[in-house]
Amino acid sequence: MNDRLYLFPPGEDAPDWRFCLLGSEAEAIEGSGLEAAAAAPVTQGQEVTVTLVVPGEQALRTAVNVPARSRRQLEMAVPYLVEEYLAEDVEQLHLAIGQRQGDGRVPVAVIAPERLQALLDEAAAAGLQISHAHLDLDALNQADADFVVLVEHESAWISTRGGDAMVVDRALLAQALSNLTGQVDGEDALTLHLLTAAGDDGVDLAQLDSLLAQQRPVSIERETLPRSRLHTIATGLDRQTALDLLQGAFAVARGSSQGRLRWRLVAGLAAAALLLQLTLDVGRTAWLDQRAVSLRESSVELFREIHPDRTRVVDPRRELAAMLDGTEEQGSATFLELLGAAAQHLAELDDARVQIRSLTFNAQRGDLAVDLDTAGISTVDRFKEGMENAGFPVVIDSAVQEAQTVRARLRIRAGGTS
Repeated sequence: MNDRLYLFPPGEDAPDWRFCLLGSEAEAIEGSGLEAAAAAPVTQGQEVTVTLVVPGEQALRTAVNVPARSRRQLEMAVPYLVEEYLAEDVEQLHLAIGQRQGDGRVPVAVIAPERLQALLDEAAAAGLQISHAHLDLDALNQADADFVVLVEHESAWISTRGGDAMVVDRALLAQALSNLTGQVDGEDALTLHLLTAAGDDGVDLAQLDSLLAQQRPVSIERETLPRSRLHTIATGLDRQTALDLLQGAFAVARGSSQGRLRWRLVAGLAAAALLLQLTLDVGRTAWLDQRAVSLRESSVELFREIHPDRTRVVDPRRELAAMLDGTEEQGSATFLELLGAAAQHLAELDDARVQIRSLTFNAQRGDLAVDLDTAGISTVDRFKEGMENAGFPVVIDSAVQEAQTVRARLRIRAGGTS
């Protein structure tokens, strides 16, 4: 087995790059700096596979149910299914799609392409050629636990059996787990595997168990990290097949296929030149018109494969979006109701600095996602309490301290459970 070098970009807890080298014979080696990583000693005669470990807080990691049969259909449908979780235009983001899981869901990771490219460029400048890129969250996947949680410093990494994963503030761990527990179907007892650093007794298991038990029984198993978080994540990624972010425009040519890829590129350029000449011969306008007709027919055919009960298809894209988003009339009424209530309670926070960053309404679920900056977590709690007293359940998806403000994301519903 080749040596495996895992690179960890700078974060809130570390100002410089860090690395963990797993050798085929020697003990793991950890250190700081890209130059030190490039010079790390490797097993004699072995090559080095370099993997970029992207922080989970820089990406969205989830899993979705996709009504598609082929890989091409799946890749076309996934952007529509994840855009409800995003504050940005999904077409401006990079999507990495995994293989369908046993429960039928498909793992998806979403990240800003410029952020991923900047990390790859910085590593390349130090002479390190990245072969794979994974989220650190994927190191926590364990088939024998419903939830795996790693707590270190002020952050908590959470991974679920269903494929959803996130990084939250340590203070919000219990609330996040309570929300995730309530979303799991069935009534059987759940299992939670908790990993903490040696000497870290800040997680009150009794309190956590009591809170989660309000949703359903949860069996908690606590384990002390045998080594550092870097080593835990590196070995976790090393022993499983994690979702690779290097897809599409970021795909890396593998091994001996590079030579064939060059020949394919030459053949593709020659074919493109011939096609261009033919196009000029028959007329550019006529060719484009025919191409447009062909693409529309393909879209209609793909739509009918996904939804065979629809015989008349006028606009495949718009009809698919409408089916995913729910009815327009019902959504509009719920949106205005939620927006009005949120505006009223935000106005009542006259002693706090509150700035709304974005609003996203999901008509299918009937909830309003609010991204805002506040002076502190207490402001978020007061807004949540006020909304719930008025009959609007609120779920705090995330709350992250940034400089002098707290950036929070909340989901508000018109009634029922969140």
